[in-house]
Amino acid sequence: MKKIFDKKNIILLKINEADLNSFLIDIDLNDDGVHRYMLEEFAKELINVVPEYVFAQYEDTEINSINAVEKIGEAARSIYKIKEFDLMRKYYLENDLEAKKALDNLPYKKRGEFGELILHMLLRDFKGTIPLVSKVYFKDSSGVPAHGFDTVHISPDEKILWLGESKLYKKGKRGISELINDLNEHFKKEYLNEQFLIIKKNLECNNIPQRDEWIENLSNCNKLKDKLNMINIPMLCTYEDDIYSKFTDFNSEEAISYHETNVRELKNFFDNKKNNHPLKDSLNVILLLFPIKDKTELLKLLHQKLWIMQNL
Repeated sequence: MKKIFDKKNIILLKINEADLNSFLIDIDLNDDGVHRYMLEEFAKELINVVPEYVFAQYEDTEINSINAVEKIGEAARSIYKIKEFDLMRKYYLENDLEAKKALDNLPYKKRGEFGELILHMLLRDFKGTIPLVSKVYFKDSSGVPAHGFDTVHISPDEKILWLGESKLYKKGKRGISELINDLNEHFKKEYLNEQFLIIKKNLECNNIPQRDEWIENLSNCNKLKDKLNMINIPMLCTYEDDIYSKFTDFNSEEAISYHETNVRELKNFFDNKKNNHPLKDSLNVILLLFPIKDKTELLKLLHQKLWIMQNL
């Protein structure tokens, strides 16, 4: 079953290739005839993803008309239990400089949770995947997120495991450089072995229809080459871009050319200048590029909506 979150077609798929996808948030008119960036609509649709993202219940079997509000609030509160995420809220919404200092002093900075949420939505809507386990809901004994990947999804029909990474940065090249670091650190035999074990452990608490089959698949896949053959690696970079200030029609020839030129430059930077992974030819990487107008504007709006949501 494929759930569509972006029912209003706010997200535009501009480039759709085997190893490269690019997206834009669409432009609309207001009542005065002025073109506007559909950020508010995008934020609303993204917040709708939160319960599934948290609980990894793609059919929402435990969410019904009686407990829907309670479950939505529980999902948002689960996200704010993540220390870094709550610190970001305090900084962006309350201008808490102590929170900013705490973020800067953390030994392991992980501020891309909304990037993970965007990746979850893009995979669901444009790749037809479903979540296999939840990074937010399942945690190990030390309170650390239960797996190292930003998303763990599957393609039910093709039996593909999607292990995704996401970055949300002001500069596209900075985000891509960080994605490459993740690629180098995470796609090694020992790391994948550890993550397969953790995913299997979390599957024991999951009611996904193919649970037993995936436990068996993960248990029997011992060779590195077999693991890599069953994995797609979506790598999302969400970054600021000036296309939103230059164009009001993303279907015009000028806008299409401008967008494609910039996206191809980033793809070339990823492929030829940064990606030196020794297993490069065996990794099925799909680069997802998502330009936005303003990172801070987006984060503030999402925190505002999520904070209201957690009080339900």
